[in-house]
Amino acid sequence: MRGQLERSEIVFEFLNIMRHVPALPALLRPLQGVLIKAAVQTIPMWLRQHLGLHERWDLAPWQCHLVCRAGVAADQLVLRTSPAAQSCRRLGLPENYLYVRNDLR
Repeated sequence: MRGQLERSEIVFEFLNIMRHVPALPALLRPLQGVLIKAAVQTIPMWLRQHLGLHERWDLAPWQCHLVCRAGVAADQLVLRTSPAAQSCRRLGLPENYLYVRNDLR
């Protein structure tokens, strides 16, 4: 598919919409731009260059650290309505069972 990909302004329109739409709760909204940049950085470099997503979309070192910390925090957040928590409840286990380290020694 690499040879068939074409640059389109739609990509930039989408990123602009994502930057301005209130997708996160008000308290976390300042993180939204950083998370969008982090999502762009998951795209292979050759494709980013082809699309024109250059340095402007790179994370600063402090932003990279912030995204990593947010990921760790989100990974430990137990949502009662998630399928994982619901499954644990059905099995009679604590909702956070799958989020707690259990050594089998």
